[in-house]
Amino acid sequence: MFGDVDQELRRLADDSDFPHRDTARVAQRFRAGGRAADLVAIVDDPHACAMTDVLFAMAGAQRPWLNWVPMPSEAITNMADEFGSRIARGEELRLGQAGLSAAEPPSAIAAARRVAGDFEVGIGAFPAPDIRVPLRRGDYRIWRYDGTDPVAAVAAPSPEAVRVLHAVADQPWASPLSGRIQAEPLGDLPMDDLLGMLAHLPGPPDTERYRFLAVDSPTYWYRFLQPWVCLGILRHREQEPWATSTRRRVLVDLAFGAEDWTSDAALFALVTAAYHDPARRREVHDLVRARLDAALASHRLVTIEVSLARLMLITPGCTADDRAVAAAAIARAATDDEEPAPAPPPKRRWWRRSH
Repeated sequence: MFGDVDQELRRLADDSDFPHRDTARVAQRFRAGGRAADLVAIVDDPHACAMTDVLFAMAGAQRPWLNWVPMPSEAITNMADEFGSRIARGEELRLGQAGLSAAEPPSAIAAARRVAGDFEVGIGAFPAPDIRVPLRRGDYRIWRYDGTDPVAAVAAPSPEAVRVLHAVADQPWASPLSGRIQAEPLGDLPMDDLLGMLAHLPGPPDTERYRFLAVDSPTYWYRFLQPWVCLGILRHREQEPWATSTRRRVLVDLAFGAEDWTSDAALFALVTAAYHDPARRREVHDLVRARLDAALASHRLVTIEVSLARLMLITPGCTADDRAVAAAAIARAATDDEEPAPAPPPKRRWWRRSH
């Protein structure tokens, strides 16, 4: 979007005629050190104007959550991406069933089915803490389980809601600040439609970008749409006082509901709220840290753990301790990825060609 961001920031910081050169230097500092306090300093500029938002976007360019949503990392989505890519290239394949050694987020399973068809998923185990059990009981949920199978607990969205989603979410946000503004049409939708899109996962818009992703990473749209919808929830009934608002209750319930992609998507919307309104920052910081701590305390793989850690690093109020905990989570995941995977046991083929 900005070409060479670092070069442009250097130019602005050195331009004596540029009225926001000090803020450009703060943006440079964030890109060098990644400290959330620098992002806060940009957005809290006492002389803020439209250029402040541009500098905030430049600071966060090509950074997870600030400019793009982390890619899916689940085994089920890796399988579906390979399968869906082959279908998009013209192969005639049909997936009958797939097996998981342990449960994965329901949105990941739903996305895999949207890409590869309504195949049967066998789940070997639900290790503790059970992924199906919310961390906190709330009033809003989008998933229930029929035994081991996740099922949408809300009605499907209206066609109009899907149309609005496609219009709003055609491209990534330049920054959370601009994303919040762009999401306003989603906020005008009924809450039932917003929740319905989180669980029923409408397909992508028919654009060049998503035609490319259909070949490259077909499950990514489904990961990408949920933070957009959560930004819509953030804009829902904004006249309600924040502390008792429906939008706050929904986002907190999703963040601490059954472990899912919507957990970090909802937290992303809350982090966006914290940048927009300083009065929300302490609460949002504590929510993000509590959700990250819960992931780290699990004695099993939590596929959204790294994503939660990256959110922690950009949350207003992020402390040195928060940074250390988040960095350790990211480093641990990188180490796990480098270790050679054991050879899988022999098993029968999980897909078959159509004739």
